[in-house]
Amino acid sequence: MTHDVIGGPLSVHLVVTALLAGAAATTTTTTTAAADAYAALTAQIRRVLHRRDEDEVVDAEVAEDVHVPEQRAALTDTLVAAGAGDDPEVLAHARHLLVVLGYRSALEPVD
Repeated sequence: MTHDVIGGPLSVHLVVTALLAGAAATTTTTTTAAADAYAALTAQIRRVLHRRDEDEVVDAEVAEDVHVPEQRAALTDTLVAAGAGDDPEVLAHARHLLVVLGYRSALEPVD
């Protein structure tokens, strides 16, 4: 597994972590900034998936379902195949959402 900040499995893991955190936040009382950041991330993921003609739709319902390991693995595989971990806009939105939600430790580099 790579430890690169951009690209590779860790980048997709960052995106999936942000989706899970965003989905959890949307089921509780959340700030407008968090809701907006989550919506922006899912919009960027839809853009990447549509660019690759994927039929997957990433929204709150799908993200809530990724708490099931098999579904999370399927979403991760889809995002890897679509190149989401290599897309700077997706990564920027994922990082922004995690910062808004207070998940700064998820952004620390891995040695």
